[in-house]
Amino acid sequence: MSSAPSSAPLFSRSQRRCHLLLLLFLPAPALTLDKLCQLNGVAPVVARQDIADVGEEIQRYHQLELHQMVDGSFRIHGTELDRRLCLIHWLRRALRLSQDFVCEHFAPVLRQRLKVLKIEKALWDETNLQALIQHCSLRLARDFSARDRLFLQIFMKYSLCQRQNALFNDGQRAWLAEKAERAAADDVIHHWQKRCHIAPDVSETDFWTLLFSLIHAPTATQLEHPQAVKLMQSVEALITRFEQLAQTTFKNRSELTQQLFTHLAQALDRSHFAIGIDNSVALDVARLYPRLLRTTERALEHFSRNFATRFSAEEVSLVAVLFGAWLMQESALQEKQVLLLTGADAALEQLLEQQLREMTLLPINISYQDVVHFQREGAPRDIALVITPYAISLPLFSPPLIQAELPLSSHQQQRIRQLLES
Repeated sequence: MSSAPSSAPLFSRSQRRCHLLLLLFLPAPALTLDKLCQLNGVAPVVARQDIADVGEEIQRYHQLELHQMVDGSFRIHGTELDRRLCLIHWLRRALRLSQDFVCEHFAPVLRQRLKVLKIEKALWDETNLQALIQHCSLRLARDFSARDRLFLQIFMKYSLCQRQNALFNDGQRAWLAEKAERAAADDVIHHWQKRCHIAPDVSETDFWTLLFSLIHAPTATQLEHPQAVKLMQSVEALITRFEQLAQTTFKNRSELTQQLFTHLAQALDRSHFAIGIDNSVALDVARLYPRLLRTTERALEHFSRNFATRFSAEEVSLVAVLFGAWLMQESALQEKQVLLLTGADAALEQLLEQQLREMTLLPINISYQDVVHFQREGAPRDIALVITPYAISLPLFSPPLIQAELPLSSHQQQRIRQLLES
C-alpha cells in the first residue's frame, strides 16, 4: 500500500531566506522568481513572501533595498560596504543552517567567476586559501572553527571577484586603525597585491580588519592589545557609574565585567558601521522598564563619548537587559507580581501603571482585575501588591493594598518600593 506524497517543504523558512540572499549576491545569472521557486521548491506565492521578508530585513539591518527590475530579475541596491556587511551576516547564517546549499549553489559559481576573470588559480586554490587562513589564525592568536574557516575561504573567493571598493568615513577608518585585527588584514591584502594582475586597493585592509573583528567574540582574558585595555577600563567605569546612579552595588563585578566586555566590543562595531539589530527588545524595555532604561542611558553617556559613537535605542536596551538580569540575580528576587484593579478610567489606570514602572529598577509583572471581581473573589495567589486609583472596601483576605492618589505621594512611593524590592 503506497503512502500519500509528503507535502512538507524541502527547506525551512529560515533556510529559504538564506538561499535567496546568497543567490542575490551571485554575479550571474540574475535571480528570477522562477529560479527561486525551483531551487527552494516552493510555489510563487511563498517565494514572493520570502522576497518581501528578506527585503524588509536587509533594509532594517543593513540600509539596503531589494528591487525587481524591468526584466523581472531581482537586485540589491546600496553601498558596497553595506552589501558586504549584509553578506557576512547571511553567509555565516547559511553555513549554520544550510551548508550543503552554500557548497552546491554558491561557492561553485564563485569559482567559475574567478576563472572568467582570469584570476590566478594559486590565489583561490583551496589548499592555498587554507594556508592563508592558517597564517591569519596564527597572526591573530585565534583558533578558527571549521565553519569559520569555510566561511573565510568562500568570502575570500567572493572578494577576489569584486571590482568595487568598500568606502569608509574618517571615523570608521580611525576606529579600524586601532584594532588588533589590523596586522592580519594587512597580510591578506599584501599577499593578494603581490600576486593579482588587478591588485586590490589598499582600502581593502580596512574591510578585512572589520571582517576579522565581526566574526570574533572577544573575552576579558585577552587584554594584550591597547584597544582591549581601553575597553576593559571603560567597562569598569560604566559599571561604577551605573552603581552610582542606581544606588546599588554589584557583588560579583568580575562576571558582569566579562559579560559586558564581550557584548560591548561587538556593540561598538555594530554602532560604528550602522549594523542594525532587532528592535522588539527595545520596545518592550522602554514600556516595561523605563527607569532601568533611563539609568542605563545615563551610565552609557561617557562610555559612548570615549569611543566616539552613539548607541541606538536598540543597543541601549540590550545593555539595560544585562544590567537588569544581574540586579535580579544578585538580589535573588523573582519578578514581583502586582495586581492593578481597574474600573471606569482607563487613562488614570495607565498613568498609575507608568508611575509604578518608573519607581523600581527591578522587573515587575502587572496583571489586571476588575474592582468588583476583586471585592467578590479576592486576589490571585502570589500577588505582592494590590494597587488601584479607586476608593474601595477590602475583601476579608488580601495582600497589601494601596489606594493611590496621583501623583503618588513620597510616603506611598517608599511603601511601594519596600514591597517590590524586598
